[in-house]
Amino acid sequence: MDFGLTEYQCRVYLALLDLGTATASQIPPISRVPRTRIYATMSQLHEKGLVEIVPETPLRYKAVPFAKYLKKVSEEYRQKAIDIESDLDMLSKEFAVRAGAEPEKHGSFEAIYGRRNARKRLLKMYDSAQREIIGIGTRHSPGRILKAFGPVLEEKSRAGVTLRYAFPISDPDLPDVRALMRYASVRKMDFEMPVYLHVVDCREFLMSHPIPDDESFYIGDDICIWTNDLAITKAMNEMAERIWQGGQEPSATA
Repeated sequence: MDFGLTEYQCRVYLALLDLGTATASQIPPISRVPRTRIYATMSQLHEKGLVEIVPETPLRYKAVPFAKYLKKVSEEYRQKAIDIESDLDMLSKEFAVRAGAEPEKHGSFEAIYGRRNARKRLLKMYDSAQREIIGIGTRHSPGRILKAFGPVLEEKSRAGVTLRYAFPISDPDLPDVRALMRYASVRKMDFEMPVYLHVVDCREFLMSHPIPDDESFYIGDDICIWTNDLAITKAMNEMAERIWQGGQEPSATA
């Protein structure tokens, strides 16, 4: 048992040493291992390399010299020691003591269904904004943002909250874009977005897929993902900011 065998494995192996070779039915009287456990124990000993299976009818089992097993075990331990030694620096860093360190916390995630519910969640996000809102949207987004959040935009702009947006813009969109520019910095994107996304204060993120499209202000089976997970909100904030920085001033494209 000191060399990794269970009690039943020890009993069966010692019985086989006495018998040399034996069938499964010959083992229980000598080993005092229940008949119901013999086949499973034999299979385990075979996997360890302590028993050979003789392909006869009925099957017979033959004990392998223990020294051969010990040699195999010693080689495995030696290789394990080499592996541990080579990974020592990595393992030391992986399992270093971090007393007093704050464990990283994951945020919440929600799936939101329906255009009205998406707008309701966005309004809640906008109301809570204290520093910055970044929005990336479709060509219909300027008008939708003004209609849904106009008073909030004015309030946040007066409070010093930075508002930045990027959209694909064509001539018919310019009136809404110019109206939005009274409160926000707007850039023109040179590609279409199948979704729109908003990041608030780098702590809340919402991405919505308008279904079937975003032409209607009220009707839509939109599917949205919202999270306040810090790692994700930081990543999406960085992505949104890069899209905004890569855009052009609308006046340059009119």
